[in-house]
Amino acid sequence: MFTIAVLPRLGMYLAGRYCLGPRAFGAASESIARVPGLRGIYLRQAFYARTLARCGRDVSFGWQSVFSMTEAEVGDRVYIGRFCSIGFARIEDEVMLADGVQILSGGQEHLRESTDKTMHQQAQVYSRVTIGRGAWIGAGAVVMKDVGPGAIVGAGAVVTKPVPAGALVAGVPATVRKQSIKDREE
Repeated sequence: MFTIAVLPRLGMYLAGRYCLGPRAFGAASESIARVPGLRGIYLRQAFYARTLARCGRDVSFGWQSVFSMTEAEVGDRVYIGRFCSIGFARIEDEVMLADGVQILSGGQEHLRESTDKTMHQQAQVYSRVTIGRGAWIGAGAVVMKDVGPGAIVGAGAVVTKPVPAGALVAGVPATVRKQSIKDREE
């Protein structure tokens, strides 16, 4: 049923690719993000299953959460909260993203090659950011580097360096507060 319901937006996106190029996906993602409730979650699942590089099973896409690149990958049993913004990312299985998480397309999307050019004229470089299996990213965190499996990123943290597997990081910039689950148990 939701596959049929998503067809108009999917058609709009496919037709828009010829006029808008890569921007068409962002526009379609924003459009589908506005649908509230359970209906919206199912519509986003149906849409992203047909547009992302990978979209696993049992994924919950929260209201007003958007993807900016079709190359993004989402694993199985992933929860994406409300108001998330996701770029060139690989989100592995069983990851949880709280509300307002931003996963950027690396730490240097905009290069400053010349002072003679505005930032809009500068080159853009995208690096895939991987969120490891079972990681949990707290509300409002900004992630620019990989987060290891089972790691926890505290609310409001800004991840500028890779996070080791099982570590707990927090702060701006994010620093390791606990190395592993064993440290938390002691």
